[in-house]
Amino acid sequence: MPGRLHRRSRVIATIGVFAVLALAALLRFWALGRPGTLVFDELYYVRDAVTQLANGFPTSWPDDDPSMATPFTDDASFAVHPPLGKWIIALGLLVFGDGSWGWRAGVALTGVVTVGLTMLLGWRISRSTVVALLAGLFLAVDGVHVVLTRVGLLDGILAAFVVLGALFMWRDHERVVDRTRLTASGIAVQWSRPWLFAAAIAFGCAASVKWSGLYPLAAFLLLTAARDLLVRVVAAREAARTLGVTADLALHRHASTARALGRWTRQAFATGVIALPTAAAVYVASWAGWILTTGGWGRADGPWPSALWQYHVGMFEWHSTLSAPHPYQAHPLSWPLGLRPTAMYHEVLDGGLTATISPLPNILITWGGVAALILLTIWGFRALMRPRELVRRSPVLGAGAFAAAFVVTGYLSGWLPWVLTLSRSAVFQFYAVVLTPFSAVALALVIGVICRRRGGRDEVAGRRIAVGIFVAAAVIVSVLFFPVWSAMPVPEWFWRWHLWLPGWV
Repeated sequence: MPGRLHRRSRVIATIGVFAVLALAALLRFWALGRPGTLVFDELYYVRDAVTQLANGFPTSWPDDDPSMATPFTDDASFAVHPPLGKWIIALGLLVFGDGSWGWRAGVALTGVVTVGLTMLLGWRISRSTVVALLAGLFLAVDGVHVVLTRVGLLDGILAAFVVLGALFMWRDHERVVDRTRLTASGIAVQWSRPWLFAAAIAFGCAASVKWSGLYPLAAFLLLTAARDLLVRVVAAREAARTLGVTADLALHRHASTARALGRWTRQAFATGVIALPTAAAVYVASWAGWILTTGGWGRADGPWPSALWQYHVGMFEWHSTLSAPHPYQAHPLSWPLGLRPTAMYHEVLDGGLTATISPLPNILITWGGVAALILLTIWGFRALMRPRELVRRSPVLGAGAFAAAFVVTGYLSGWLPWVLTLSRSAVFQFYAVVLTPFSAVALALVIGVICRRRGGRDEVAGRRIAVGIFVAAAVIVSVLFFPVWSAMPVPEWFWRWHLWLPGWV
C-alpha cells in the first residue's frame, strides 16, 4: 500500500509539473508575434541580434524604423551590453525566421525554462512537491515575468541564468552539508566543489547577458562565506566547551576560534579561486564573435585583450552616466510593489480598440511575495539567535534559517545594488524581472508552512481552503490581465479598468 501511494504521488507530481510548464508556455507563446513591429528596447537588442548573427558582431542601421524595412550597414555598432543575450535572440531568428515570432521565441523559451528551474529550486529547498508546484505556478502567471519573456529584451534571459546559478549554489550547499564533519579541530577546507564550479559558469553567462548578472554571484559568494564563518566559529566553541575544563575554558575557546578563523580564511580563498576565474573565463568566451573577427567596434585597435578592455571602459562610462529622462523611469525603491511599470507598447486601433504591452504586476503574487520575503527574513534572524541549537541540529545554520537567507539573498542581489546606485538615474521597473523567481519561491515556502498539518483537523482544513482561494484568485487575476500583457485588441474601457494604481497609467 505505501508503494502504491508513493507511485500515485509521483504521477500526480509529474502531471502537476507538466501542467505548470504548459501554462507557462501558453502564456508566453500564445500570439507571440503580436505586434509585428519592434517594441520598446527591441529596437536595440533585436537589431543587434540580427547583425550579430550575420557578422559575429553588431553593426548599425541607417534609421530607427521599428519595422526594420531598411537593411543594416557594415559599419560597426557600439553595443552597450555583452553578446550572449543577443545570441539567444539570434537563435530564435535562426530557427523561426526573421519576423516578430522569431525575434521573441528565444526569450519566450528561456521564460518557460525559468519556470521549470524555479520549480526545481523550490523542491530542492523544501523537498515538498506542493511548494515546488506553487513556486512554478506563481512565476508562470507573474505579470512582470510573462511580459519580459514575450518581448525581445535581455532581462528575461538574465533571470533564467540567475535562477540556474542559484540552483547550482543550493546544490553546492547540499553537498557541503553532506561532506561536512564537525570535530574538535574544525571543518576541513573543501576544494572539490563541482556545483560551485557550475554556478560560476551560470553566473558568468548571466554577466554575459548583462553586467548586473555579477551581483547575484557576489551576493551568493558572500552568503557562502558567512555560512562557513558562523558554522566554524560556533562549532569550534562548542567543541571547546565540551572538551575543556572550567579553568581552561577561555583558553580552549580562544585557540579553537583562532583555528576556525584560519580554516575559514583558507576556505574563502578556495571558494574564490574556484568561482571567480571560471565566471571571468565564461564572460570572455561570450565575446568570441567579436574576438575572432576584425570588424567589430574598436576591434582593430591593437591586440584583442587591450582592445576589449578599452571597449569595456567605454561601456562602463556609458552606463555610469546614463541619465536621460524617460517618462517610465522608476526608482528602485518602488520595484518590489510594482508602482511604476514600463509601458512598452500602446496603439489606438480602429473601432475604439487599443493594444497594449505593459508589465502590470499581479498584485496578489507581487505583494504577497514581498510579505513572504519579510516573513522569511524574520524567521531567519530568529533562528540565528540560537546558534548552538542550529549547529547541534545541522552542520550549517539549520535548513530553515539558511533556506530563508538563501531566498532573501537571491531577491536582494537583484534589487539592493540598484537602490545603492547613485550615478545613474535612468532605471526601470522591468529590471525587477530577476526578482520574480525568488519572490515566487518565498511565497510558496510561506504557503507551505501555512499548509502544514499542525493544529486541529478543522484548523488545517480552513488554512488549506484559504490558500486554495488565494491561488485561484491569483490565476484569475492573471487571466484578466493577460490581454494587456500581450497586445490583444481590447476596448479602451477594458484597458483603463486595469489601471488600479496612479503609477500604472
